[in-house]
Amino acid sequence: MGFLSGRWRVFLAAWLALSFLACMPARAAESYITSPGEAARAAGRVSEALGRTPEAHTIRITEKEVNLILRGAKAGDADEWRVRQATRLLFFESEVVSGPAARSAPAMVADITSGLFPLDAISLAKVDQIATRAIGYARLEGGGTVQSIEISKRVNLLPTPSYGPIRWTIYVASPRESATVYADAEGTIIGGDLSNTARARLMDFFKDDDWPKEQALESLTSVIGSKPIIRDLTVYPKSVQVKADHPSMAETTVGYSWDISGVSRSPITSPMFPGTSALPGFSLADVDLSRLAMIRDKAKEAWQNDKSTMSYMMLKLSTDGPGKPELRWVVHFTDLGEPGEMTLFTASGTVEVTTDGTVRVANLPDARKPKRNWLDPDMTEKTLGVMAEQFGKNARFAEISVSRDSMRILAEVPDTPGTMRDYNVNDRGVTASSMMMPWDSEFRPERLFRMSDIAFFSAAKLNELTARTFSRLQVGSEMPLSRYTFSIGQLMSPDGSFMVPSPDGKVTLEIRLESPDGWKGGRVTYSSTGEEIDIVMP
Repeated sequence: MGFLSGRWRVFLAAWLALSFLACMPARAAESYITSPGEAARAAGRVSEALGRTPEAHTIRITEKEVNLILRGAKAGDADEWRVRQATRLLFFESEVVSGPAARSAPAMVADITSGLFPLDAISLAKVDQIATRAIGYARLEGGGTVQSIEISKRVNLLPTPSYGPIRWTIYVASPRESATVYADAEGTIIGGDLSNTARARLMDFFKDDDWPKEQALESLTSVIGSKPIIRDLTVYPKSVQVKADHPSMAETTVGYSWDISGVSRSPITSPMFPGTSALPGFSLADVDLSRLAMIRDKAKEAWQNDKSTMSYMMLKLSTDGPGKPELRWVVHFTDLGEPGEMTLFTASGTVEVTTDGTVRVANLPDARKPKRNWLDPDMTEKTLGVMAEQFGKNARFAEISVSRDSMRILAEVPDTPGTMRDYNVNDRGVTASSMMMPWDSEFRPERLFRMSDIAFFSAAKLNELTARTFSRLQVGSEMPLSRYTFSIGQLMSPDGSFMVPSPDGKVTLEIRLESPDGWKGGRVTYSSTGEEIDIVMP
């Protein structure tokens, strides 16, 4: 009897234990964030309790809890369900499902139903993988951990509050830093707020070359597209700003901004200046940020002041010069006077550099502009060489007139044969002029020449002919050199003929002397071989 009683007691204890375990809550996950599939399993328990797959408004996930705000029984109602880890029982962490609990619908958007989405629209089974990718994107010191995840439809405030696409908001933290990372419905990382990271605080796109340039262009392209609608792209120390044609509003531009937190679009649009829309734009595929350091160094070398600060680097398409439109970086500098000196007034200017590193223009402060005289024969020869390069070896010219600080060029447009255009050249570069005399705009091939056709008038020959001009006109320094004019014949008439024709149909040179007040002057015209063919005494 005692033996049977003992066996009975053992059997009874085992039966009670099994009954207890069968009735106890389910075993909980170690973490709903890091344990593979556990967040999806927890949400599945709510579906089981409801007997259907619900529509969700918001899902919040932490290591110990999955919280779901779901469509309520009545239109506009919302119910809260919670799946959470409870107290430890024996060797197990228990899991408790509770709900529904009535909750007020979010009030920012009037129509709550537009903020609902089915559970199968998101990748809850990949929470652990998405969390790992978010940690990698944040790149916090020490790695960091995901503290929480919220999944809901993004709220757009303009033009009126409305729901947009589904977005994951993933909060990553370490002892010293934090970041908020964003992903789309499938869990693909699309950006984040990294402003509270050491990387963001210390990053300087001008001084450091180690910043995600390719990611910047990829992110901007995903938002803007690859069409040639970009008007300018500007790099600042911590951001990249883009001005582009508005996708749906003609004659209007809109701004986009990228930093290491991702891309944002400005809610403000701007009208274009008249005629701007007809000018060509460029695409993000034309932008190469890998050469930014080289462009910066070329610009700094041309600026000639190591103590200056760089304000921005703007890429734009220059259409004023000869030839095809040219992408140039406009680098803006500010300094405090001369190198080594301190003043109360700042000076600023720009350097324009092509994408291959050629300095086109250096707009230096007045105090530091080189004292160049373009009529110095050596400088004239050098400047003509630069123009030959910019216009191209096959360019044809009707007239080149050189003065002390500028140059006027009447030439055939290199990209549009048979079309004439007037260009002004100075220290700020080459600018096309829209104002031309009717006879200048007429295309007359017989009056055109190439830059190689004036090779005879070298610096040495200019020195010789200039000295002869002073002697021939019988004047001294009271009537300085005023202008060199290269043309096939001089002083063209409206009918296309020249008052001083070329004896051999080749380039002639007029050297003009003029008093400082402009009231008195004289000139000598030389043939292509240096013979005097016309003289006008002062």
